[in-house]
Amino acid sequence: MSGSKIHVLFAIPSLDRGGPDRVMFEILSTIDRSRFVPSLMVSEGGGHYLSKLPADIPVEVLGGGRYPVVRALRFIRATRPDIVFATLRMNLTLGLIAPLLPRNTRLVLRPASPVSADFSALMKLSMFKHRVARQLLVTTLRRADAVVCQSLAMQADLGKLFGETSNLHVVANPIDVREVTRAATARTVTLRGRPRLVSVGRLVPLKGYDVLLRAMVAVRDKHADVHLTILGEGAERGRLEALSRELRLTETVTFAGYAAEPLPFVRSADLFVLTSHYDAFCNAALEALACGTPVVLSDCPGANCELVSKGLNGHLVPSVEPAAIAASISLALSELPTFDRDQIRADVQRRFASGPIVNAYERVLASVADPRVELSV
Repeated sequence: MSGSKIHVLFAIPSLDRGGPDRVMFEILSTIDRSRFVPSLMVSEGGGHYLSKLPADIPVEVLGGGRYPVVRALRFIRATRPDIVFATLRMNLTLGLIAPLLPRNTRLVLRPASPVSADFSALMKLSMFKHRVARQLLVTTLRRADAVVCQSLAMQADLGKLFGETSNLHVVANPIDVREVTRAATARTVTLRGRPRLVSVGRLVPLKGYDVLLRAMVAVRDKHADVHLTILGEGAERGRLEALSRELRLTETVTFAGYAAEPLPFVRSADLFVLTSHYDAFCNAALEALACGTPVVLSDCPGANCELVSKGLNGHLVPSVEPAAIAASISLALSELPTFDRDQIRADVQRRFASGPIVNAYERVLASVADPRVELSV
């Protein structure tokens, strides 16, 4: 340790605009400097959040491709941190070299996806390749001194894979509600429609946008002037736009593309909708709630069921099917007058504010650095 302080090297492929990137930025910015000395190791330089990091955080840019195993090992051996905290592809990078880390360096990993659901989908594309990848990831996570799960659902999933849960700690994602409010009110956006729906996500199969489009046909039948604005880009855009034309939704759905600052759009919407097939912890939905916008989310593997409080902030869709999605959206729209945006924001502040969540991360890190530290997360 650095005197009495714990040196934590945070590792992530890049610190750009992704959900895990934002979580890492919140931890790095907020972690208690009187107890911890944070530093950062990335594969790629540049990025939205990297440029906003506090000046006291040293950054090592490794380069070396997707899995910079050798460069990471050399850097860790040179700096000898007390803890390495990794997420995304850095989980596998660090897991592969875990037996070669300095004897007193501990390893904490944070999976970014629900493991079983993620690999179930991937193995449909390539059974052998992703079966091997899953086994590598499970082996990697077992080597860690602690694994941070974003939800109780993730803890249960990993517990089944591991056969035990002693090193699995549940810590939700943090959010700075004040910063979200500032960004959401930075400019005024007028969305089409009445009511106005918005969705923010990559246009990829796991987000279920094809099913949402089919559901919008039934929603439009009940709400003739409804409009859905989808913010995001991805490989599925062309196919989804073709499906929208086929369903005659071109006046009901707008594909607005990528928005560098989506929060003004989310704040101006009546309802945020996202019907993913699985989602570890939907940061876009958490940001919507921090804007005071009620949500309709799929009850899929991940944290959605822990985000939604029925009667307070929205509804869960029981299955990713057009009829179920349409019914949940229509129900939420009928209840719009009862949703209190101030209460929704207050609930987010109470459950997910950066301060308490980062404190929970600190307790996990302290307990890993010194097992005598009492852990209560």
